[in-house]
Amino acid sequence: MTMTRLRPTTSSFPLMAPLLTALLVTATPQSAAQAAAPAKPSAAWAATERAARGQTVNFYMWGGSDNINRYVDTVVAPAARKLGLTVRRVPVTDTAQAVNKVLGEKRAGKVRGGSVDLIWINGENFRTAQQAGLLKTGWAESLPNARYVNWKSPAIRTDFGFPVNGSESPWGSAQWQYVYDSARVKPSELPRSFAALAAWAQRHPGRFTFPAPPNFYGNRFLRQAMFELGGGPQGFAGPFREATWQRASPKLWSYLDGLRPNMWRGGRTFPADLPQLYTLFANGEVDFAFVQNIGGVAADVQRGLLPKTARVYLFDAGTVSDTHFVAIPFNAAHAAGAQVLANLLLRPDLQLAKLSGDTWGDGLGIDPGRVGPAFSAQVKAALKVGPYTLDPALLARRSFSDVDATYDRRVQDGFRAWLK
Repeated sequence: MTMTRLRPTTSSFPLMAPLLTALLVTATPQSAAQAAAPAKPSAAWAATERAARGQTVNFYMWGGSDNINRYVDTVVAPAARKLGLTVRRVPVTDTAQAVNKVLGEKRAGKVRGGSVDLIWINGENFRTAQQAGLLKTGWAESLPNARYVNWKSPAIRTDFGFPVNGSESPWGSAQWQYVYDSARVKPSELPRSFAALAAWAQRHPGRFTFPAPPNFYGNRFLRQAMFELGGGPQGFAGPFREATWQRASPKLWSYLDGLRPNMWRGGRTFPADLPQLYTLFANGEVDFAFVQNIGGVAADVQRGLLPKTARVYLFDAGTVSDTHFVAIPFNAAHAAGAQVLANLLLRPDLQLAKLSGDTWGDGLGIDPGRVGPAFSAQVKAALKVGPYTLDPALLARRSFSDVDATYDRRVQDGFRAWLK
């Protein structure tokens, strides 16, 4: 297995503050199709659909998860074909690759006929693209299925603290969870804070690691460590503050100095991404991993990526949750098709399909209450709480939003300097 020491191939899983409280609604059973009867399309939308027919939408997205790829290929793509669309999934190891492609086209003067039609995006990549004028604006809230989205939610209005302003359409939501192997770690021994994790690693040297930034999972792990060491996430809320960074970041690097000798391979090398970390976990080389799916690790266990003894849990102080989106480049060759695809991704039955732990386990991008009571009941039934999936009520109680994306970039840069 190839590991990385400095700049790994990354998974940039675009992420989200989930609508978890909405998942607890109970209702009288009824079919999702009945609950989500489509409204009559406007003349403008009907024209968009006509323009989209026959188009091939180049959907640039992180390709590091077999479960997600399978969902797009076997659920989304067939539904799109019924609308006259072909979905061409273009896998990238980091969303920044798609953003840089659009940026390169803009600098080359290519204002039409761009090669990227839709990007799975959020956080720092969204802010970079938006500030560079790379994204189509003012379209997301006009989608027919946007009526199912709670646009007043801070998790939808802003993306890592940056205003969305109609340039992104939500696709789903997630929350950070820790994975452990119950065959090797007793529940009573689980570390439930970063301080306790360092103590656990000292007692069990070589049994813990994380993907090296700029990998998304490595970044998020380190930011959460910084939050705890810096007094809690509330101190990082709002715009980036240099004084906050200067106060908190030295504590993070000091923490890593103490943790490193007790990490896998003495902290001399790190897995490049989540799939490599899962391989180490499945092979019994490390005892912990991470997951973002609201459905936990059910799909990963079912696919054989993780052992049946894998379990999920949270740190006592809670974990980050956020929303992930799709965006359309300013020069997309198939902008009509991209809008139709973004609208399709919000369709309640497709949202329900990805929520299932048997498929993906991703959280919703829509508000079940805006669809109907029958759909709310189906949402609750889809989350099979058990050894692989945590109770949504517990996730809701222990969730907090991520912070300004500048902290994300600073952690990446700081980690590279720390490695040296």
